[in-house]
Amino acid sequence: MRIVRGKKLVPLAIAVLVAACSSSATPAPSLAPLISVAPGATAALATPTPPPAPGTLTVWIMNGSLSDPVASQLNTKFEESHPGWKVNYQVQQWGGIVNKLTTALASNNPPDVFEMGNTQAVTFEAADALADLTSSRAALGGGTSNVSADPGQAWLASLNDASMYNGKLMAVPFYAGDRVLIYRTDLLAASKIDPATITSKAKLIAAAQQLQKDNASVKDFSGLYLPGQNWYALIQMIWDEGGQIATQSNGTWTSTLSSPAAQKGIQDYVDYYAAGSTGPMNNDEANPQQNTLFQQGKVGMYIGNGWEIGGSIGTTGAVTKASQVAAMPIPSVNDGKTVPVFLGGSVIGIPKNTKNMQAALDWVAQLSTPTGQNLEIGLGEIPSLKAYAANIADTPANATLKIQAAEAAAASGFTPNAKGWAAVEANNPLKAMLTSILTKQATVDAAAKAADTKVSAVINGQ
Repeated sequence: MRIVRGKKLVPLAIAVLVAACSSSATPAPSLAPLISVAPGATAALATPTPPPAPGTLTVWIMNGSLSDPVASQLNTKFEESHPGWKVNYQVQQWGGIVNKLTTALASNNPPDVFEMGNTQAVTFEAADALADLTSSRAALGGGTSNVSADPGQAWLASLNDASMYNGKLMAVPFYAGDRVLIYRTDLLAASKIDPATITSKAKLIAAAQQLQKDNASVKDFSGLYLPGQNWYALIQMIWDEGGQIATQSNGTWTSTLSSPAAQKGIQDYVDYYAAGSTGPMNNDEANPQQNTLFQQGKVGMYIGNGWEIGGSIGTTGAVTKASQVAAMPIPSVNDGKTVPVFLGGSVIGIPKNTKNMQAALDWVAQLSTPTGQNLEIGLGEIPSLKAYAANIADTPANATLKIQAAEAAAASGFTPNAKGWAAVEANNPLKAMLTSILTKQATVDAAAKAADTKVSAVINGQ
């Protein structure tokens, strides 16, 4: 899932987030280490051995992923360690990128390195268009294991999942972003709710109900705003209960929304909605925009991306000060834990037919060095390595990013890495399932089984 500039967390304190929305320039962050690497974390890579003959390395990075100064630092460092080589660095637009990449990768002159949204990657992995990087995992900073849950696997779990296909490493994690619980500090204070005490599903529901009661005079007020079709929030709740959307066996995917664990996650969503949401049962978080409702004073808390904080503060309305807004991790059903989060973000691919394989590997390897990880943090992106995501410096500038990164390092999940998943999202049965439950047209069990039938058919291309 790509993160669009303007819809990506900017690495500033909340007070500065609003002003940042009007600025297109991103200052180059210092290369001084921002954190202490945890024991066992990936060390800096050795200086790569330049390819035997100089040439030109073509790199395609998407608009908004790297600022010009950061890209310049990476390219200059590569050229300095590879005498005679030049980087042909090109910024690409998200619109139409899948078609453009499809054409380029089928040609005799593809880009040597290119960025993909993490949910786009499977399109090219399944088409056998990417180089198998499995033997280069350690050199690329990913540790010694391909299995996301293993201690020897160094990248954030869901980014590693997006980079794997049929047991092989086909891409390299780049950066990510995820969701947090955004809340009104003034309303929680007025209701005598300490945010630090909201550490479980039960406590979040109690807080939502208290806010609902104390703000009953506000028309259509939601203590915890949740629209009927926020499937991103839903899948996190399913993972939190130990469920999955679908599983694969012998090349066939089977939807598992009706499993006992998944049904518990669906019920959690229903419980949260019933706790005090006035969101539409038949629409998602963008219709209407939930941060706009928050800014208007109709929402006490909502689950949103870090970038939504900027749109939660306006010049008129109920929320006009940065001090009225803060964020916290999304609590789990288990007290003291947080939900596994869905990471939107990007991975890096190297074409199977590149003529500059070693040079491409060397450029990509920079992203997992301390310099590369700190550059990503400086851009407000969750870095790809678990060790760095879990140890972001505790500064006002990193306030929300630190929460997001800690969630991601603790546990993250990913949509089924199946070629047919894009077709599932296009006409999403999970959304229809939620609406049928909330409008009482179907029970959780019946709606989940109906969704299983649809998802299983579409994901397998039937």
